[in-house]
Amino acid sequence: MIEYRNNFIEQLFCKSINVMKTNQWEWPHHWNSIKKLNFLDESLNYAIENEFWEQAAIIRDVKEKINTEGSGSISNHTEQ
Repeated sequence: MIEYRNNFIEQLFCKSINVMKTNQWEWPHHWNSIKKLNFLDESLNYAIENEFWEQAAIIRDVKEKINTEGSGSISNHTEQ
């Protein structure tokens, strides 16, 4: 049962991060750039700990865009 739970969580995580490569997702409207970066930092740590290298790269790209565009003015997705 634990193995199934971990596998499900890993699949959910990977699918959730993979969608960030598309224009099919949005940040919660009430999140500011600090909350977005905190979420991405925690997600990046999880991706690295579990050796999800593709997802780690996606997360880094989204973080870079937030940092480049500055205080909360990031668009809702990485590609337009």
